[in-house]
Amino acid sequence: MMLSIADAFVDRTAPGASLNEIEKIAHHYRQWKLAQADADSVYQVSREWLPIYEKYMGEVMQALQDNQVEQLKTMYEGFFRNPLSTGLHGLNFDMVATYMNPEVPASPEAIKKYLESCAFSARNFLLSCPGTNISKLVRPAVGNPYSYTMEGHVIFPGADYHYTFSEKISILLRNKTNPTILELGGGFGGMAYYCLRDIPNLKFICVDLPENSALQAYFLKSCFPDKKIRLFGEDFQPDDFDALIMPNYAIESLPENSINLAFNSYSLAEMSLETIENYVKAISKITINYIYHLNHVHWEVSADNFKFDPEKFQLLFRNPTNWGKDPRKYHLDHHEFLYISKSAY
Repeated sequence: MMLSIADAFVDRTAPGASLNEIEKIAHHYRQWKLAQADADSVYQVSREWLPIYEKYMGEVMQALQDNQVEQLKTMYEGFFRNPLSTGLHGLNFDMVATYMNPEVPASPEAIKKYLESCAFSARNFLLSCPGTNISKLVRPAVGNPYSYTMEGHVIFPGADYHYTFSEKISILLRNKTNPTILELGGGFGGMAYYCLRDIPNLKFICVDLPENSALQAYFLKSCFPDKKIRLFGEDFQPDDFDALIMPNYAIESLPENSINLAFNSYSLAEMSLETIENYVKAISKITINYIYHLNHVHWEVSADNFKFDPEKFQLLFRNPTNWGKDPRKYHLDHHEFLYISKSAY
């Protein structure tokens, strides 16, 4: 495996969604925030995300509230190097300060840690997707991403992980003519990108906190200017979308048995017990075929205790997974779960 980080942090600023699209995102964000304030406590920011909001997201939240479209354009065009995306990628919460400060170069120890992390993720991809051409990981340079280079291909943050699970999902849904996927907590939209790129006739629904939903909307609109990337509350015909971006409380608006596969990556176990129970109940109700998630089993709330409807779903497998932000410490805590409907097949 030939891997290099020599050009990992070079500037890759590229144009993204237009000012009109960003203004539309900001408009719907403000509507989402008003509705979220009146929603149940399970839809409020808590636990793992509360310190992130308090320390890193104030600037983008203010710009969205004040409709500072030019400022938002600048922030979103460099979101991988901006605190607004803290917690959605990278090695730790200090990713920007450690690796992207032009006045203070990263230490040799930090560079070594980054190289080890890239090599670990690349190895996981090669083992998980044997025979897959590395070019499959390539995606547009939206958000000025950092990278590593493998066999001549520039790989952006999370691409190896996101592609691996989008490929697994595409196999599960290979017999579905018009599949629908819901991802709870979709980060910046990385897995949604590969699913939308590679799965024909797909409808992808992203459900997240309003700030992350706004970022997902920017990312997907930038990557797919010709696809129908709709925002919850926007006026469009039902099912007339390729991707639908929804704030967290809006999961209650989805019809029963309307989703073929629901996916979550780690965020469920990081919520309060009350919030977990609410999402697990909602996911059980709206999902037809599969519930697929990666989560912690040794945290305060273990994924082993997620109570997906036992009358409707059966656990097909529960396996340790090596994917994680710090595999040397946490890989035994990370597990992969797949539930399958008892009646769909």
